[in-house]
Amino acid sequence: FALFLLIDPLLRISFISIESEFPFWVVLSKTFALDFKDFFNFWFLFPISGVLLLGVNVFSYVLFILIQLYSLFFHLNYEPYSWPYLSEHPSTTSYLLLTANLIMVAYLLLPRSREIFFDKNLRWWERGSRYSINEDCVAKIGADEFKGKLTDLSFGGALLTFPDAIDIDKDMIITFNILGKKMVLGGQVVRAMENLDGELNYGTQFIFKNGWQKFRLKVLMFSVSKISNYDKFR
Repeated sequence: FALFLLIDPLLRISFISIESEFPFWVVLSKTFALDFKDFFNFWFLFPISGVLLLGVNVFSYVLFILIQLYSLFFHLNYEPYSWPYLSEHPSTTSYLLLTANLIMVAYLLLPRSREIFFDKNLRWWERGSRYSINEDCVAKIGADEFKGKLTDLSFGGALLTFPDAIDIDKDMIITFNILGKKMVLGGQVVRAMENLDGELNYGTQFIFKNGWQKFRLKVLMFSVSKISNYDKFR
């Protein structure tokens, strides 16, 4: 829906051109001749709404709602036979687009819909949350393999436990299974520490080869967040 809002001005120009029988380029040039307020309303109001919707936070949520209310006010106070519509009332398609926006506002006002804007823990694409995992893992450094435990996991990296010492700043390939999903990710050891049992823990930062690896891990983290098998501690 946000992407739809980003291209809204071009959709409006196309609809106006069809309904008024003016060529597309004529309508386009007329929109550039609007005064500042009308120019802003036509070219920026809904695209800004789309950007705010993608922002997914409390600030963008409130601004999105306010912009839609302003848009409603703008349409209700339309000056007859002025550009861009050249009619007594804004075009039917304009009202249809406005109606779609107001339906989205009504949807976002529902408790379940607005949660994602107010609760950062529901934003599965963000890094913050870390979960206690304690699943087996294998780290491969060059030709050597080290078997250990994936102690905890976040989107940015993991805490690994190995019985053998590993050098800091070493690149590795980490393989682990969570919820039946096998993950193979690159990583680099950024710090080492000893836990209360005398075992060596290694803080590891993930190194993604491509966007697909990031997407798979994001989906996995979302699944982890929705079940009670693993405890969240951040």
